Amino acid sequence: MHDIICVGSATEDVFVGSRDLKLISIEDLDQRRSYISFEYGAKIPVDTLFVSTGGGATNTAVSFSRLGMRAGIISKLGQDSAAEHILDELHSEKVDISQVVRTNEHPTGYSVILTCFTGDRTVLVHRGASTALREDEVNWDALANAEWIYLSSMAGPSAPLFEKVALHAREHGVKLAVNPGGTQIRQGMEALQPVFEATHTLFVNKEEAYELTGVEPRQGRADEMQVLSSLLSAGCQVVVMTDGPEGAEAHDGTAHYTIPAVPVKELSTLGAGDAFAAGYIAALFHGLELRLALRAGSLNAAGVIQYLGAKVGLLTWEQMQKQLAYGMAAE
Repeated sequence: MHDIICVGSATEDVFVGSRDLKLISIEDLDQRRSYISFEYGAKIPVDTLFVSTGGGATNTAVSFSRLGMRAGIISKLGQDSAAEHILDELHSEKVDISQVVRTNEHPTGYSVILTCFTGDRTVLVHRGASTALREDEVNWDALANAEWIYLSSMAGPSAPLFEKVALHAREHGVKLAVNPGGTQIRQGMEALQPVFEATHTLFVNKEEAYELTGVEPRQGRADEMQVLSSLLSAGCQVVVMTDGPEGAEAHDGTAHYTIPAVPVKELSTLGAGDAFAAGYIAALFHGLELRLALRAGSLNAAGVIQYLGAKVGLLTWEQMQKQLAYGMAAE
């Protein structure tokens, strides 16, 4: 039996950094948007090149394993060197890979991450085999016997599985944590209602939360509470909304919690959301209260953003316990 099974994407990631990258910001009355730019037609020198593995399912599965949980993964990979790289890493991290599906019809997912001098990133992603996972390829018995399921973004032909996995979790009394991707966010609240009704904890960043609920971000603090209340009313037991360097907040229908981000030097924010979710769920699994679970998520995310790659800085449970104890002593 698994403590948790992660369902979602698996990719090979290439991090690219260049001093020639320009950041352009455009602001109007409603919002500010930033864009990266390179000189058109130029040959751009690359200063940083780093290859790693990624995707919501692999990032969280490795983190859960390091945090003392028996983790498995359900995802689809190609028959290529990228897949072997991913599987070797998962195996070395003690993640159960017996439910991973292989195919000759699609290459393994691949991402190019353009890292800005600010620490933020833009991702060019080819989802590849991850979008081709079929219902008959999912080990539904394994999911039914897990204590938790972590369900991350699913796109393309595999997107309908998002709701099917959620309903399966509800039918079998499995605690479900959900981190919807762009495909799910665009479906809107009404379409996602069955998923939310099956969800223990929903993880969204602030931009996703506003887009999903349709709340206009113009009222200050009141609109944040409106967003949280709307998602709770849709059926989620707990809603966690992250906001990068501003920290995170959560609501469980009874109490509202806020947690500041851990002040560290950012190198890349890729994987921070996955790390936050894994730290939070692992803390709940180990019997900690919600407030400390949020702190655990923040600590795990802080570990990740100090390095290139979504897994390098992930904490072990021993490291997490020490950092949590240090924080409580400081208070």
